[in-house]
Amino acid sequence: MLDVAIVGGGPVGATLAALAASSGLSIALFEARSGPSGDKRILALSHASRERLEEVRAWPAASATPIASIHISQRGGPGRTLLEAAEQALPALGYTVPYAALESELSTALRECGVPVRYGAACTGIRLASDAATLDLASGEEVHARLLVIADGGSSAARIPGVAFTEKDYGQLAIVGALRTDRPHGARAYERFTPQGPMALLPVEDRYALVWTAAPERARELLALEQSAFLAALQDAFGDRAGRFVSIEERNAFALKLRTVNSPVALRTVIVGNAAQALHPVAGQGLNLGLRDAAAVADLVRSMPEAAGSGEMLQAYREARRRDASRGVAFTDFLVSIFSDGRRIPTWGRGLALAVLDALPPARRLLAERMIYGAPS
Repeated sequence: MLDVAIVGGGPVGATLAALAASSGLSIALFEARSGPSGDKRILALSHASRERLEEVRAWPAASATPIASIHISQRGGPGRTLLEAAEQALPALGYTVPYAALESELSTALRECGVPVRYGAACTGIRLASDAATLDLASGEEVHARLLVIADGGSSAARIPGVAFTEKDYGQLAIVGALRTDRPHGARAYERFTPQGPMALLPVEDRYALVWTAAPERARELLALEQSAFLAALQDAFGDRAGRFVSIEERNAFALKLRTVNSPVALRTVIVGNAAQALHPVAGQGLNLGLRDAAAVADLVRSMPEAAGSGEMLQAYREARRRDASRGVAFTDFLVSIFSDGRRIPTWGRGLALAVLDALPPARRLLAERMIYGAPS
């Protein structure tokens, strides 16, 4: 019997395994894919996430682009604010990192700390009992563990009786792509709110990663445009604060939904990351919230290894993560809803709020701190 079985070998599951390895418990990671994903996505990681990854020597320093400042504004109205790393006494507020680079570093870290990764180990069933959780794998193998952690995005959690999800469809698609401009980005990210949805430019090496949300029909129209027409539409929506847009590559789109689990714990089981809460990408909170989930489980495993999977540990995890998780969900959902009202009075009200925030350094520091570290337990 294992002490800890983790289902899902993405960044959250792998980070959890690496952090918990020092506990001395037997830990194994089970991943349905046949090998590393090679995913081309760009991830947004906070400074706090960097610190956790550095603990297990899995920080992809050579591939990370720092975000030294974040410019926040709204289309069609006044007001803006600027969050800066220097004001937080940090080298950066966050970083962009290629998924594949982080995946590679975590793979090396797991190998060095002796945690086995079982690729091609798809979960087909879960059975929970008071003394152990049992995984049924597609190969016919059964795996027993004192503590089961589900970090695979939610497909396995849905197999557990009593576990249910609440879903909110934002009615939006996020258009993503690799964007180039005619001026250096200066390590600055942009978050711009429009009545159609938020837009973001994140610095990645010598370019930006674009996230542009729009209604599905409008998003499909934009994707069908030739490059020059797409760039003109983007320039009109975003303005010239980042310079003139000169090229866009790898355009794609995905639907935006909020999904939350009714309970992050079950008998002998903890549910973390996107399996517990899948957020809108606004403000880049999703993965960072998941990594804080992973760190909380690892901290408990290391501090009370003899109680892995016990009711005491599960309750401690629930209490440790309740405030941060609920506020992270509420914060992103609030941003999407509050900036979607294009009427004159709400627009000017938001502009006043942005101006006040910009004029009050303590308020800016508190907002940046919450975005970096989450809400305290």
